[in-house]
Amino acid sequence: MGAWRLVVWRHGQTAYNAAGRIQGGSDIDLDKVGLAQVAAAAEQLAKLEPALIVSSDLSRAHSTAKALARLVGLEVVTDPRLRERNFGLWEGLAVGELQARWPAEFAAWRQGEDVPSIGQETRAAAAVRMGAALREAADAGPDGSVVVVATHGGSSVCGVTDLLELDPGEWLGLRVMRNARWAILERGKSPTKPPRWRLVGYDLGNLDAVSGPTPLESVSEQGPAWTEQNV
Repeated sequence: MGAWRLVVWRHGQTAYNAAGRIQGGSDIDLDKVGLAQVAAAAEQLAKLEPALIVSSDLSRAHSTAKALARLVGLEVVTDPRLRERNFGLWEGLAVGELQARWPAEFAAWRQGEDVPSIGQETRAAAAVRMGAALREAADAGPDGSVVVVATHGGSSVCGVTDLLELDPGEWLGLRVMRNARWAILERGKSPTKPPRWRLVGYDLGNLDAVSGPTPLESVSEQGPAWTEQNV
């Protein structure tokens, strides 16, 4: 059976996040704010007593995972399938540059559409690799345990959508989580009947948010879904 609870944790802030630049597959590490964010988040997640920590091999996610690993005495397992979506020609650029140089493509992206013409990985492709990596991470955990996966903003949306067995190209119900925030999923009651995973908390920053009768935290304070420039 494997782990019964899966935590999908977005990395802390980087200098690119602070400047509103696209990161994608670029390897940018955490800044001072990001290090403080993940240290605080790790104290919360350590309460779950994770049995396994898996991370993207990009520095910002791996540094995030290590903050938790140090507290709970685990090693971090890396999986490159947990990387952020590749954004091709847009990587390293700020929103104003995208609007000026690719107005039509930027407008399409703002509406949740893929923009493969600039080398962007599609949501569907990201969902396939992320969904597989998340399921394998959960299955690798001891029965009934908690597994924490440190990953990225855009790819985590695709992965969680895939675990919920929804079409990532058509269903845009999740926005990108804020830096160092996490989602919690639990296995469904039946191993054969969908959904095999249930979302019980999203964009969380405090475990108290999943202790009450209404565990799904509001994300209404976030910006529009297209703000994946912060990935």
